Amino acid sequence: MSTCPFSTFFGLKGKGKSESFFQGVKEKGEVQVVGKSTLAKQLAMINLTEEELSIVKALQPLIIQNIDAIVDYFYASIEKEPLLMKIVNQNSTIERLKLTLNRHICEMFSGRIDSAYIEQRSRIAVIHMRIGLEPKWYLGAFQNIMVSLIDLLQKKHPEQGRIRTSSHSCHEDSQHRTANCAGGI
Repeated sequence: MSTCPFSTFFGLKGKGKSESFFQGVKEKGEVQVVGKSTLAKQLAMINLTEEELSIVKALQPLIIQNIDAIVDYFYASIEKEPLLMKIVNQNSTIERLKLTLNRHICEMFSGRIDSAYIEQRSRIAVIHMRIGLEPKWYLGAFQNIMVSLIDLLQKKHPEQGRIRTSSHSCHEDSQHRTANCAGGI
């Protein structure tokens, strides 16, 4: 199994850059964390590298172009669960949360992990804890973002074949891991 989750979808493993879907990527991913910190260890454990963040950044325009559909799909499942709607209605509105998730996802595709990025994810985690949103609900709903992203990538790049979601998934797996590095969310 490759250490880079994008290899599954974009066929990077064993190919030179000239053969890769991302051969034209010019922007570089950036990780700015303290060398031996817990966060650095988490990033190393999940193999989230600057190379992957470059790919994430290259995908950002596609994500931005489709962000409304991704966010709507996410909240469609939330709206079906009475407990989650109770939490939403006590603390915010779906419309406001959609704007927040829109920004959150776009930031996840910035190709950069630094102190500001981590601080923002930590604030979100604290808010989730304060309002009583259990991780099982957040993680379950986040699965829908993964499904949206996989569907989007498969529609945009059908030549890459089907992603096996039961194995080391591609794009959203990397992003989900990025989000989870913020304070062990």
